[in-house]
Amino acid sequence: MKIDLDKIEPSNFIEEEILEDLKSGRSKEVITRCPPEPSGYWHIGHCKAWMIDFETAIKFGGYTNLRMDDTNPSREQGEFADSYLSDLAWLGYKPKKVIFASEAYFDKIYEIAEKMIMQGDAYVDELSQDDQLKMKGTLTEPGKNSPFRDRPREESLKLFREMKAGLHPDGSLTLRAKIDMAHPNILMRDPIMYKISHEHHYKTGDKWCIYPIYDFAHPMEDALEGVTYSLCDITFRVHRELYDWFIEHGWNKPYAPKQREFSTLNLENVLLGKRYLKVLVNEHKVMGWDDPRFMTIVGMKRRGYTADGVKNFIRSCGVVASESTIPFSALEYYIREDLNKIATRAMVVMNPLKVVITNLPENEKIEIKIPNNPNDENAGEHTALFEREIYIEDDDFAIDPPPKYNRLTLGGMVRLKGAYVIKCDNVVYKDNGEIDHLECTYLPETKSGEDNSGIKVKGTIHFVSKNGSFKATVREFKNLTKPEYLWPSKALSEGVSIDEVLEPDSLKEITVLAENFLKQAKIEDKFQFMRKGYFTLDKDSKNDNLIFNSTISLKDGFKVNK
Repeated sequence: MKIDLDKIEPSNFIEEEILEDLKSGRSKEVITRCPPEPSGYWHIGHCKAWMIDFETAIKFGGYTNLRMDDTNPSREQGEFADSYLSDLAWLGYKPKKVIFASEAYFDKIYEIAEKMIMQGDAYVDELSQDDQLKMKGTLTEPGKNSPFRDRPREESLKLFREMKAGLHPDGSLTLRAKIDMAHPNILMRDPIMYKISHEHHYKTGDKWCIYPIYDFAHPMEDALEGVTYSLCDITFRVHRELYDWFIEHGWNKPYAPKQREFSTLNLENVLLGKRYLKVLVNEHKVMGWDDPRFMTIVGMKRRGYTADGVKNFIRSCGVVASESTIPFSALEYYIREDLNKIATRAMVVMNPLKVVITNLPENEKIEIKIPNNPNDENAGEHTALFEREIYIEDDDFAIDPPPKYNRLTLGGMVRLKGAYVIKCDNVVYKDNGEIDHLECTYLPETKSGEDNSGIKVKGTIHFVSKNGSFKATVREFKNLTKPEYLWPSKALSEGVSIDEVLEPDSLKEITVLAENFLKQAKIEDKFQFMRKGYFTLDKDSKNDNLIFNSTISLKDGFKVNK
């Protein structure tokens, strides 16, 4: 796509550099890649990375490939790779190509490794990886050369080919880059390029028994693919020097991709690390990778989050090089803002209190109309019932109301949403002293939309009727980890047990009364339960038991800077 560079206004430091490269002729186009390792499901942190990849390329008329960096057969599964396309589709992005590195690049990467051996830039080492680590040195002390570092190139090439042929056991040999064991960046001290692994690969089967290490595979795949900008999170900044070294010595062509880094997405009190999420899944402490308490894409989708809400939140964080901490309420603000525009309104009573309308005949049923969404004039409306026996929220009635209480009281009046004004005349108690039900009268001249009575009430509450409602299940959630652990992944890495970090009461199920309209709901349909919050229909629902996940509350104290 032809882009007028003079009309592009860069919004971050990466775009500023790209624009300069394009204007100078250093780059001809913008090609990025979305390179997940298929070892787990994507979470909201990945959303930020992939958004930057896709939206940067789109802005400059380029494109993005989805590339499975499947170089580690011990951790990778086709299940995870299959999920990424649907995740991208949910976010609204479509890659130009879907590439599996194991199929597309392994042969070529192997050829590059052989070339580097013959250039004197790589050698086969017989030290164990533990011994290699001991000889790496420290930040203040140089490392020591392997005794095999200066073996003849032809001997290293022969051994490397034997590794490929499966003639050596796992861990017995590695291919290492020959850089500098005294380099101040420890990653540059003769890093491993290939290791032996006689493990079945989910994609290539048993074709390979040696696999390139990510730090070597990553730049070679980028170069072979024609990627112009390899955009990574800030944890890869220390790897950039090694990335550039491999490009120079392995690729060694006029064209070369650039690696540039941006800050990670750090959300307070949210567990994101794939290895920890995997433990929770494998130990059945959650409902799976799509547990609504997970910030995986499949979990957020199941909980009822919207893609636009997630993306608007991530855009609000900006693309910067320095790390920052973001409160979870900031994400909720954008989810709530988007749901308010699209969610269908419905009446659901969480803690029912029976009300008998004494001046309404037993068999009389009055239809009322409820707007599906007051923010969307095209959303239409649905029908609910008002009849003799109805249910309101228990806390919408008070015998001894607090100051500024605008709901129902004994002798007081309140409006029922979409229906009539009612007056509480009597409270009927059980033998144990608890309230059994209220006796109220309704004012027929006060029907919503037709009220010319002049009667004014301060409060409006929602309700459901006996025959116009059904029992449903609501799942209420707290954050998966205790609030005192702002950084649960850090606590786990420091030795705190996962059971200690987990919030013991993060999931609660309650039975509610929902208006019959909700029987029409489809999986992932989104609703605002009036005065309660936003909810979505869960995939575990059955015809005789609809389950609604609590997505988010109606209000929060977070204020966005606009």
